[in-house]
Amino acid sequence: MGALVGAAIVYANYFHALDVFEGGRGIRTLKTGGLFSTFAADYVTNVSAFFSVFLATAILIFVIIAFTNRGNAHTPTVLLPLALFITLVGIAAGLGMDTGFAVNPACDLGPRLLTSMVGYGKAVYTFRQPVIVWLFIPKGMV
Repeated sequence: MGALVGAAIVYANYFHALDVFEGGRGIRTLKTGGLFSTFAADYVTNVSAFFSVFLATAILIFVIIAFTNRGNAHTPTVLLPLALFITLVGIAAGLGMDTGFAVNPACDLGPRLLTSMVGYGKAVYTFRQPVIVWLFIPKGMV
């Protein structure tokens, strides 16, 4: 719900700029749809996108578990935000270009719902795949 509201605020702020860029009032295409959701780059295959998202998520989870596990050497809790920041910057720099830094599906569903409601239509769900496939696979793959 929060991602949907956040995307609505951003859309309301840039509504007129989107009209100018798209070439008319209410015209919406996937050229600007990528501002709200993550779409894989044109040169990335579905298998490559899946592996990229899987690897990025695995690295993030590994770092979180390593720093928060009580069985490991004691790490000061004040360093956790710094470790997560460095990890996210590394993931974004190394793996973010292929899939638009698609690591958390929860951050993509709300904006995708908003874009379908404000005029982008079903194109946000059928980018490369039919709707049913989008619902059952990780979002970086579609």
